[in-house]
Amino acid sequence: MKARSDIHPVYFLYGAEDYLLHGEIQKLLDQTLSQKERGFNLHLFSGEEHRSQEIVQAAQTVPMFSKYRVVLVSEADKIDEDQMEPLLSYIQNPSPTTCLIMQAQTLGSWKGHRREIEKVGKVVECSRLKGKALVSWIRKRMEEKGKTLSEDAADYLVEVVGDHLHDLENALEKIFLSPGERRRIELSDVEGTASEVKISTVFDLMDAIGTQNLEKALGILEKAIESKTISFKKDEESSKKMDDPVPLLLSMIAKQYRNIWMVKEMASRYQGASEVASVPGMSPWNIKKLMDQGRYFSNASLREGILKCHQTDLSIKRGRGPKDLLMEKLVIDLCRPNTPKNLPAPGGRGFTLLDG
Repeated sequence: MKARSDIHPVYFLYGAEDYLLHGEIQKLLDQTLSQKERGFNLHLFSGEEHRSQEIVQAAQTVPMFSKYRVVLVSEADKIDEDQMEPLLSYIQNPSPTTCLIMQAQTLGSWKGHRREIEKVGKVVECSRLKGKALVSWIRKRMEEKGKTLSEDAADYLVEVVGDHLHDLENALEKIFLSPGERRRIELSDVEGTASEVKISTVFDLMDAIGTQNLEKALGILEKAIESKTISFKKDEESSKKMDDPVPLLLSMIAKQYRNIWMVKEMASRYQGASEVASVPGMSPWNIKKLMDQGRYFSNASLREGILKCHQTDLSIKRGRGPKDLLMEKLVIDLCRPNTPKNLPAPGGRGFTLLDG
């Protein structure tokens, strides 16, 4: 491997997106050390566990059988401020044969020393990608794999998989193979494989309820409760394991009913989808899906659905039965609507909506 001449002696990489941080570190390692050279010239430290003097001593050591020595310090933001002086002195006069990489979640106490670092090296922020930047990243990654991904398909992935790049990368690997030899991947291709990437989502559950497919709806509910995992939207931490998924699942179902109601109302008011597409906080895919689901529900069934969610919430809180059985009864009732007359409108007097 040929060493790069444009390697800086000091890097400070920070941010909440671990995938991007690890990518930057891997890129620097590939540019400086071969696999064989790493045995002698790669040193790993923790800012929380090691003293700055140990880190500086390794950084000042001449590399063995290599052009570079790499010193990687994780949790650099956890170095005590009174322990930073040796490192600060080193950064002012770094070894030209060492690449010192400091990794952290935040700049922390290093914020006041950013200019000193940038005089000799680089400070790189790897923040979580959102909105258009996230969609662009997804499409670019698919291009790097050799295929193109439609914007609708990328929007859908963000909604179903979330905004964690590790999860999205795994999803892209599976989706890459789905259309066979075709070079362009459309929304229909992604929808067919998304359930393999994450467990069934609340969108899937609402589809089953809307089409009154009781068997499918109960299957989705059972999977969510047994796995204790719920996936819904990119901004929610609901894709993680949880001890009791029922409260969140119930709240999300009620929230989905309200969102369908809102989009239906806006669509009827504006008599078209173009104006509705500008709803703040909702992606175009999300709005389109809500409009599609709205065709399954009358206003009366939406009122009934929100009321039944509220009644189930009260039954759970008052201990009127096992949670899983109460949720099962709710899904059965929603799939077989029997709308009573004169139900109050959502948000009106008569019942309180669940917090979503």
